[in-house]
Amino acid sequence: MAKEENETQYKVIRLMFQSFSIKRMKDIEKLYPTMIAKALGINHSRYIQKLYRPDEFSIKHVIDLANLLDIEPQLIIDVILKELNYSSKTKKNNYK
Repeated sequence: MAKEENETQYKVIRLMFQSFSIKRMKDIEKLYPTMIAKALGINHSRYIQKLYRPDEFSIKHVIDLANLLDIEPQLIIDVILKELNYSSKTKKNNYK
């Protein structure tokens, strides 16, 4: 039964990625962080830190998260790249 509950919980996050409603990785912070961190083999604090600094996600963790959620890794990579690109533009504008 626990596995079925996990699948349901992962499905929520999967659908959010597939519908492009996740704009930043920290958007999934409140969605089962302890369970996801444990499944990725990292501690909770480190997982949260990575959500706020997505450039710290390793390719391995992106692939593991994608496998966990049953989505293409590219969906996660796209969110991270957009977030980093936006962050980079914001920093450049602050220096002008």
